[in-house]
Amino acid sequence: MVFNQLGIHKVIPRPLLLALAFTPGLALAGEVNVTGEGKVSYTPDSIRLQFTARAENPDAQAATRAVKTTIAQWEDNVSAYRNQLDDYDSAALNLYTQRLPPQKDGDKPQTQSVAAQSVSFTLSALDSLNPVLQAAQDAGMEYHVGEGNFFHSNEKSLEREALGKAIDDAKAQCQFIAKRLNQSCGEVKSLSTSYGGRPVPMMMAEARGKSGPVTAVGDREVTVTVNATFELD
Repeated sequence: MVFNQLGIHKVIPRPLLLALAFTPGLALAGEVNVTGEGKVSYTPDSIRLQFTARAENPDAQAATRAVKTTIAQWEDNVSAYRNQLDDYDSAALNLYTQRLPPQKDGDKPQTQSVAAQSVSFTLSALDSLNPVLQAAQDAGMEYHVGEGNFFHSNEKSLEREALGKAIDDAKAQCQFIAKRLNQSCGEVKSLSTSYGGRPVPMMMAEARGKSGPVTAVGDREVTVTVNATFELD
């Protein structure tokens, strides 16, 4: 039983009642929600690196001299590639004292001076990566190389490309559904995006001071998902 706004009983024909009962909620709402996905594969073309010179000695001055010698050796070793190291930064030398546990009961605790200095930079010429790593190893620098060090110099453009593909996918889904319902895909009522990525394992060495060469840099994938609600006309 249905009443109109004046409270007067209004009779709806039985065929119409059946039609309303069995019409999908999608059509009743006049909207459709779809999820579009866009993917772009790429190979990193740059790397961020940090090398550290470290020395320990009971004599603070001796530890400091050792670090300065290592840094000078590094600078000399890498001189042929120095113009390829972008955003080069050499931190100030850090000197601190650490307390060593006694070797046996009754011994007095000993102290050790630790000196450290790091250099950091980005390298866009990946064909020079192994020679640069070798220069660091020969100087006795400590470092770590993993998949997180690698990146693409134009990742924002890759994300926009994936976003465009996700939007196109969502729109195509809406048009397909609307056509099946003998309707048309209208305006966007709401839209949200989420970004993700998946690195492919790399054939390379993770290093701290000593390592073999990097043999390959794996491809990566940037993924954008779009959740969109369209009107159905």
